Amino acid sequence: MRRLATALLISTGLLAACAAPAPTPSRGAGSLGARMTTMDELVEWIDDTAGECAEVKARGIDELRGFVGPDIAARFEPYVAEWATCRVSPEFPVVGLILFSGDEQRKLQESWHAAMAEGEIADGPTFAFGNGFAVSQGFLGTSKLGLFYFRCDYLDPKVHQVPSDVEGCVFANPEHGHH
Repeated sequence: MRRLATALLISTGLLAACAAPAPTPSRGAGSLGARMTTMDELVEWIDDTAGECAEVKARGIDELRGFVGPDIAARFEPYVAEWATCRVSPEFPVVGLILFSGDEQRKLQESWHAAMAEGEIADGPTFAFGNGFAVSQGFLGTSKLGLFYFRCDYLDPKVHQVPSDVEGCVFANPEHGHH
């Protein structure tokens, strides 16, 4: 009897270990694909997806101001874990790659939404977002990489949208289904 109980316990454990992975969330950054947790992982993914991500250069947070301007940099800086640039093509010679750690991407969404609600900024960032990262060239991100813009109070039923982590905001890809 003891052997039967042990066998059942082991079998149950094996079945649980072989069970299907957890379903992909239907909202928030987690619904935008696999989470990128390292810059090497992000660079490799862009290289594989877009065909190239060459001349990768790690950048200091102070360089972000010169890259996107002081106002946008001030919005991103508190949430950036790491950032770099790479060359994707002649059309996209310098692409900014921003990596978020932990819950920082959600915090950026909340901060951006609050700034829009207070009238400090008028629209979402021009960056395209994936799960745990953003790419500075929004068109490259949406058209070639399948990423999404972050938009609040967005009402275009023709555009593919995924609810963001913030109520009233979405991740939107106007290029979805066009490539």
